[in-house]
Amino acid sequence: MDRSPVLPRHWLNLGVLAHVDAGKTSLTEALLQLGGAVAQRGRVDDGTTQTDSLAMERRRGITIRAAVATFYAADVGVNIVDTPGHPDFIAEVDRSLSVLDGAVLVVSAVEGIQAQTIVLHRALRRLDVPTIFFVNKVDRSGADPGRTIRQIQRHLTESVVTLSAVHDPGTANARVEAVGREALCAELAGYDDALLRDWVDHGPPSAERLWQSLRSTKQVSAVLAGSARTAVGVEQLIDATLRLFPTSSGDHTGPTSGQVFKIERTSKRARVCSIRLRTGSLAVRDHVAQGVVTALQIQQPGGAIAGTRATAGQIVQVEGLDQARIGDWIGTRPTDVPAPNFLPPALQSTITAVDPGQQNDLHKALTELADIDPLITLRVRQDELHVSLYGKVQQEVIAETLATEYGIEVVLGQPSVICVERPAGKGYAVLRYGSPEQQYPYTMGVTVEPAAPGSGIELVVAAEHGSLPLHVYGTIEGFRETVFRYLDEPLAAGPNGWQVTDAKITVVESGYPPAAPHPAHVRYTTALVVKEALDKAGTTVCEPIDGVSVEFPSETMPEVLKVLGRYGAIAETTALSSELAVVRGAVRTGSIDALRNELTSAAHGLAVLDARLDHYAPVRRQPVRGRG
Repeated sequence: MDRSPVLPRHWLNLGVLAHVDAGKTSLTEALLQLGGAVAQRGRVDDGTTQTDSLAMERRRGITIRAAVATFYAADVGVNIVDTPGHPDFIAEVDRSLSVLDGAVLVVSAVEGIQAQTIVLHRALRRLDVPTIFFVNKVDRSGADPGRTIRQIQRHLTESVVTLSAVHDPGTANARVEAVGREALCAELAGYDDALLRDWVDHGPPSAERLWQSLRSTKQVSAVLAGSARTAVGVEQLIDATLRLFPTSSGDHTGPTSGQVFKIERTSKRARVCSIRLRTGSLAVRDHVAQGVVTALQIQQPGGAIAGTRATAGQIVQVEGLDQARIGDWIGTRPTDVPAPNFLPPALQSTITAVDPGQQNDLHKALTELADIDPLITLRVRQDELHVSLYGKVQQEVIAETLATEYGIEVVLGQPSVICVERPAGKGYAVLRYGSPEQQYPYTMGVTVEPAAPGSGIELVVAAEHGSLPLHVYGTIEGFRETVFRYLDEPLAAGPNGWQVTDAKITVVESGYPPAAPHPAHVRYTTALVVKEALDKAGTTVCEPIDGVSVEFPSETMPEVLKVLGRYGAIAETTALSSELAVVRGAVRTGSIDALRNELTSAAHGLAVLDARLDHYAPVRRQPVRGRG
């Protein structure tokens, strides 16, 4: 008997995004209350919100991990995906965006547009997620909704249509009402020629005709206003999301297709995957590539409940998929879904248990955390543990997570940039079976030399083909492919402790006695000779250099250029308009955080810095040993 709950016919997966402190989580609480999912709104300050469930989220008053909460409106089940707003957790935001049908981008009517608001809006546009702007905090002192809407037009998109009229902004008596039909028609007619003709020929169109125009005019975004704290304007926001965003009943009979966008563990350490099902269904005991479904929970008001089958359109938590990774597709992947696009962390830090006896437990705990967040890379070098990071706040969160969830107090070193090593010259090494220094029945000789910057690792097999152990590897190409995988270990840390790249490795000698070697003998010998040859070649430590694009108000050009000059970011190109300027250049990755902070001040909080790894260059100071 199917014990799955009775569910709505249609689903809407709704993202709520904002810069820190714009009121995103408070708005989520208001949506849940008005949707009947909770009797009373939680408060961030009191730590009683539905979506900030982690203890540290409640203490810090910020969202760290994406969370899902649900309410029903008519026959639509709305899954609200509450996402982090802090830059250190931008990868969590990107994962969540890939499962959305629409998004509400919250902007404070007091603080206005901020740098992270612009970053989030760009991500939404890149993934083609329909977006509504909600101008929040209209009841706060200093609120100016009109100024905020002008900032949206200036910094985000000129094509907006205002649906809310705010009265008495900046006071406790602030109230919101829908704009009149004629005023809305006048705004929309500037973007919709067909609507303009209807208006001229037949008079003011109906309200439904105006909603149809707003839905179909893709380049236009609706702007609403209100106060999440008092729920003013939130009912109008709910109505607008249901009218403007696509809802889906899904293709229940099609092939199963769903995306994993979050992985967490229960208090009993069971692995739970959050999946947005796009087509088909997923049931307990179903076999998929990532494992067997042993349990599933379906989102509904008040929290997820156990079910036996989930269908298209739903967000479901699934146990049993032990091989799944964030971003994986369960079943088939649709061709029209963009791939997530986020860069791996550029920083790392040593991490040590305060109690030396817990060091092994620390390694296991970090392995679990890396499973939850694949952009956290755990490395072990020279008997030290290292973890990759986006920034200081993430470092603090990792330490607090280890203390509260695993009972491990840790000490984290000062974050440092992740460098690489390139061979500086040519080195040769050989180990011959039967010699005193070779304990394995296999001979291998290799050379290591520099390759072109950015080329990665190249492996060439130049040894006599008859000397290769083809009885083990089948073909010469099979030998080359397998030995190439063996290079991961010796190249993981060069003489200075950093990963080695841009190297050409040539197998120049090979040999073995009868009935030998085993694959393990080849692997161990490869590691030894490559490491020795690399030591003889020597390496150059290279640091990452980011290509940067800085967008800022034109009037702050002198201050911004001074800051960029101090960081050696010589502008390659400059684009300038009457209001906005864009400068592109290159900056050391290790300086990006400090540069971003100074640009924020120089551009009055409106500088947007896009940074992407461009290349590696030799460090200009004494090489630093890699610790991670």
